[in-house]
Amino acid sequence: MKSVVLISFLISSLLVDGFSPALTTRRSSSLSMGLKVGDSFPKDALKKFGASGKKSVIFFFGSDDSPSCKKQNSAFDEQAAEFKKAGATIIGVRNEAGAKNTPDVAQTLVIDESDAVRNEIGIAKDLFGLLGGRETYVVGKDGTVEFVFNDQFKPEDHVSKALAYVESTAASGGGGGFDLGSFFK
Repeated sequence: MKSVVLISFLISSLLVDGFSPALTTRRSSSLSMGLKVGDSFPKDALKKFGASGKKSVIFFFGSDDSPSCKKQNSAFDEQAAEFKKAGATIIGVRNEAGAKNTPDVAQTLVIDESDAVRNEIGIAKDLFGLLGGRETYVVGKDGTVEFVFNDQFKPEDHVSKALAYVESTAASGGGGGFDLGSFFK
């Protein structure tokens, strides 16, 4: 009887929490994001990506030639002027294996050698470890993460949600405070 109860418990744990080699380790969610709003984006990565001191949209994707990544790159390319108008640069990051034929797009595309940055900030792989995580960060001029979006299967949503955030902060003066110049007019 005890073994039946134990087996039932183990099966229900696996179904609810996902498979874990150590039974004492539980995942709190199947969705895992690297950095969170308020975290600092690694300074070395910002420098390498050409984003130091700039409001930037940094998106991590898998490959130049996969259909969903092509959609995402194309969508960022189509909205590049709007991002620029809102004061943000766009940087796409993929690993060496994903760099096939660099597309002709408005955004900067960089290679994350050996997934060094992806690993440093903790972007987990999706779909049983088969796909590199698809995450988008809006990073302020000071290097602070202001917005995060993660969805492997909705590549165009990364663009629309990041643009909506960037436009809203541009319209409000960049995320808080007031414009001292307008105070004296």
